Amino acid sequence: MVLGVPNFKPYTFQEHNKLAGSAIAPVSLALKDSQVKFTLRLYDNYSLLLKALRKDEIQGFFLASKNLERDKYAVFSKPVTFNNWSWFVLNKSDVDVRDRDFKINSKVATVGKTNTYRWLTRSGYQVLSSDIKQLPNLLITNQVDAVFVAQAVFESRVQSLAIHPKTFVKTVEVKKPFSIYISKYYLQSNEGFMKVLNGHISTGEF
Repeated sequence: MVLGVPNFKPYTFQEHNKLAGSAIAPVSLALKDSQVKFTLRLYDNYSLLLKALRKDEIQGFFLASKNLERDKYAVFSKPVTFNNWSWFVLNKSDVDVRDRDFKINSKVATVGKTNTYRWLTRSGYQVLSSDIKQLPNLLITNQVDAVFVAQAVFESRVQSLAIHPKTFVKTVEVKKPFSIYISKYYLQSNEGFMKVLNGHISTGEF
């Protein structure tokens, strides 16, 4: 079984030519306890993960939040953890993400080809697609009014840039299950696997 992971620090990323991240250990343990042999493969983004799954290059991917497009081809597991979709604005800014005019008047950035990007565009926001590496500086240089992204991903990047965390104000929009998607095609030949896997997933915070 081959599982794909996105380049989505701190959850999954490559470091010194090895896969690392906080999601690797809990998912690997659940898979090992499910008596499945597996390898992991890194992809740049979630769009490429879904394409690889549709071609049967991979039989699943993690960690992911749920959407209808993914549900066509794969089954969503029990939550491995939870992902806060959060707004970030500059501490000195007078931007209020809860203001009714915010959506109309403000420019928002997020990571491209993610569920947060899909949510923003479908909700009618003015969205700038960006790499996670650029998001904090887009705010600091006033190129955007707010960033909307997985909380841990943004905070990890801020830490790596040695930016003081109080530079930004956070507002949590929604808490989403963050889980493993397993290919429906794979499950056709491995009946009962999803039940076994879910039985070995320990939901936690990391």
